[in-house]
Parts: sequence; structure tokens; C-alpha cells
Amino acid sequence: MRIVLLGPPGAGKSTQAARLASWLRVPRVTSSEILRAAVRGDATESRAIARAMAAGDLVPNALMNRLVLARLGQPDCANGFVLDGYPRTEEQAEALGAAGIDPDHVIEIVLGEDEVVTRLTGRRVHEASGRTYHLRFQPPRIEGRDDITGEPLLQRADDREDVVRRRLAGYHAQVKALLAYYEAATIGPGLRHVGVDGRGSPEIVFGRIQEALARSRAPSIHAGDGALPSGTTRP
Repeated sequence: MRIVLLGPPGAGKSTQAARLASWLRVPRVTSSEILRAAVRGDATESRAIARAMAAGDLVPNALMNRLVLARLGQPDCANGFVLDGYPRTEEQAEALGAAGIDPDHVIEIVLGEDEVVTRLTGRRVHEASGRTYHLRFQPPRIEGRDDITGEPLLQRADDREDVVRRRLAGYHAQVKALLAYYEAATIGPGLRHVGVDGRGSPEIVFGRIQEALARSRAPSIHAGDGALPSGTTRP
């Protein structure tokens, strides 16, 4: 099965992509991992990627499309994949279609703006170690201090409320265009768009994704050797 997973910042998309890929026994293909690998490779590509990331811009579509299509052409993707972080634009979705790699499902994790803001603005980080806390969901033992070292915790710049709301506005503009593209009749009758409530624990949200896929009754779901993981049923 070929799945594109969408979701706003803070929706737990990466967590769900990893769970879904493991359940279906297909690779999770992420734009961030592809870019990290590219930075270690060709010098010209590395410089272009580094420039874009330093400026806070998206990597140019032509380069991103080529990198992702090369990854999806590898043998481990033959039975399907879960795409996380790509496509972000209609042009990228069109590149997939032109390569004959239209998804079977577009799964959208839906989360209200206020919930996203609460999740992201409450994050605090111990910079030296990368340990992460949350003022509401996982607070440190001593307010504003790392549990291990006692050193101050920081709020990342992109977790400030004004930045979060700008990121959300950009996401909603992108996803609106993507869904309009994928819901067009020209894409084909096999595609299914599934919206899943992103509230609750990761386990609850993943259960909703499994249920949504089962209800959709996709024409084919691949799980590695053709069988779904033990204890599950084929949708």
C-alpha cells in the first residue's frame, strides 16, 4: 500500500508514520531522512540543501522530487511505503503522479489550531542533551529546570505562539491545495482520502487510523509478504 500521511505541526505525524509503516511492514520514507542522506552525498546537492535550510526555505521542488523519486525506486518500496513530509506542494504531488506513483490513501491527521498551539508552545528543551519536556503533558520536576542536570530549559524559537500560528497558516494553505489535487477525478477511483481525529494518546490515534483503513476497504493492502501483522485482519 502506498500512503501519504499529512498533519499539522505537533500532530504526532512522525510517530504515526513509524507505527503505520511497522504495522504494514513497508518502509517509512521521510523527507528529513532523505535530505540528511543527500547532505552527506553529492557536493552540489549538499550546498543547495544547506542554503535552503539555512534560509528557512523549502528545498527546491526539482531537487526534492528527484531525491524522493530515487528513494521510492529502491527495492524495499516495491510493496508500498508511508510517505512522511512529502509531498508538500501540488507540484510535488504531480511529480509523483507523472512517475506513476500515485498513493492508495492520503491520510490526514486533523487537529484544531488551539490544540496545536498548546502542544507546541508548551515544549521546553534542555539544549545540551536534547531532552524534551512539556509544561502540560510532561513537566519537569522543578519548573524550568532539567531533571538530570538542573540546568535551565529553553523554548525553541519556532515553538513561540506567533511562529506556530504562522506555520499553521502555511500548512493549511499547502494541505488545501494538495487535497484539492488528490480529490480531483483525474487522479483515479482507487485513491481514498481519510481524515483522522488527532486528539488523544498516540495509541488512540493509531487505532483510529487502523479503523479508518479497514472501513475504506482498499483494493490492496500489502504487508511485506502479503499478510498483515499477527492479530490484525485485512481491510
